[in-house]
Formats: sequence, structure tokens, C-alpha cells
Amino acid sequence: MSRAYLCVTIDTECDKGPAWKTRRPLAFEGIHEGVARRLQPLFGEYRAKPTYLLSPEVLRDARSVDLFRSLASSVALGTHLHGELAEPFAFEPDVTSVFQRDYTPELERAKLTSLTDLFIRAFDHQPQAFRAGRFGIGPSTIGILEDLGYSVESSVTPSVDWTSSGAPGLHFDGAPTQPYHPDRREPARPGDAHVLEVPVTIRARLCNAIPLVGRRLERRWLRPTRGTGRDLVRLAEDEIAEARRHAPGRPVVLTAMFHNVEVVPGTSPYAANEAEAHAILGRLGELLAFARREDIATIGLGDVPEIFAR
Repeated sequence: MSRAYLCVTIDTECDKGPAWKTRRPLAFEGIHEGVARRLQPLFGEYRAKPTYLLSPEVLRDARSVDLFRSLASSVALGTHLHGELAEPFAFEPDVTSVFQRDYTPELERAKLTSLTDLFIRAFDHQPQAFRAGRFGIGPSTIGILEDLGYSVESSVTPSVDWTSSGAPGLHFDGAPTQPYHPDRREPARPGDAHVLEVPVTIRARLCNAIPLVGRRLERRWLRPTRGTGRDLVRLAEDEIAEARRHAPGRPVVLTAMFHNVEVVPGTSPYAANEAEAHAILGRLGELLAFARREDIATIGLGDVPEIFAR
């Protein structure tokens, strides 16, 4: 039977608030409290290796960089682009609302290059994994990431349509739920890119097939933000079973995602108080406990290509 693996990916950003409004001046309690005092002890308990995908403002914050350097032996690190915060033309927006696919190819390349250079200056090595802010990759993204030396991309959200979020035409209908080499121009389709796409684990519900209405109903995300821990476990079990039926003997990868700021009250729309923040941590703990029971190793995003090369 094929081995299953879990990637827990955390989009790591400055503190936000209701409606994702950026806190001013920039603050990083979601890192110094959320990562250092809440997430890392939990990952340590389960001997799990999380992947923190770092946004430009985090990479410019010396105290945050020092923390992640101190965690280097127990975590994986990658990059995360909210383009407003990346040079050229960087600024601090009220809300990070831009989808990077809407930049010109030249500006997208410049911002991805700037982000990558920030990471290299902070950690003295090339980042391997990337995720776009708001999952907003476009027809130029994969080729740029290849040129910059990335091995993993993780912005594809299978079966999700982002049109209603301000990105007409950005959808991932029919995208595989397991890792694949994408088409450079259409990342939701398999192709021959060197970068490996590791999609977020998302499965459609039966009701999503209902014409018109179904497209607006929430899919099942491997995300501890909402629902129950049992919901996460059932989704993981369903994805493993389906992947093994579809490709017996091929490794199975589960990819969970959430934001660092979700586990600290008042720094995201998802946890207004300690009870809500601890509920998110509790659901994450249930997923990690399931992985330990089932002998599912929790690995970094950058480790996934090696698994498929064996």
C-alpha cells in the first residue's frame, strides 16, 4: 500500500484584523506569539515539520527573521507573495486585495524576484516552495518560478472558482488533488513544467454539482479554520482512499493550509477571542494526532519532489 504524507502549510504574514485589514503600524504577534508560543510547541509534540510560507513584510522584519532562523532545524520555509508588499512599488495596503496574475508578466517577475532575493538574504539559501497570496497564480507564474529555481508551487485550489472574490476567470475546475507537473500557461492542468504543483487538499461535495447554486457552496478544505477535527480527519481519509484507488502504489500527499494569524485573537477575521483561537489549534491537533496514528509523516513542501523521485 502506498505511503501517505501530510504537509501543513502556514501562510505567514503581518497581523491583520476584521475583514483582513492590516494593523498599523505593522505588527507581528501572529509570529512571536502565534508561531513561537502556540504553533511550534504543538508541532513539537507531534514531531511534525510545518512549512511556513513567508510574505515580504515578514522577511523585512529582523525580529521575525531571527525567530525563523532559530527554528531552521525543525521547520521548512518558503515564500508567499502579496504583491502590494513586494518591490518594486511596494506599499502597505489597508487590505491585500491584488491577485498576482493581474500584474504584467514583467512586474510579476520583478516582484517574485524581489521576494526571492529577500528570502536568500535572510536565510542564505534558495527557497524551494511558493504560494501566491489569494491563490492568484496566472499564465506567467510557473515559468517565472522555474527561472528563479523553485521546485514546488502550492497555489492550486482544486474545484474552487475565485470569480466572486474579485478574480474573474480564476478557477481551478478539474485540477488534480494530488501533486503533478503543471502546464506552464494553465496551472490547473497537468503538463511538463519542472516545478511540482502540490495543490491544497480540497474536495468537492455532492451538492457542488448542482447547477448554478453548487458553485457558490463551500468545498471541503483541509483547513482547521472552521468545522470540526473529525471533519478534517474524514476529508483526509477520503482523499487517501480516492488517491489510492486512482493511482495504486503512488505516494499520497495531504496538504493542509491556514494562516499564522488565525491562532492569535484579534489578528485575523477568524479568531476574535481566545476560545476561537484555541479551537483552531485544537482542530489542528486532531489532524496531527490522526497523522501520528496512521503513520503519516508530516513533511515540508520542499520535501515532496524527493518522495516522487524515489
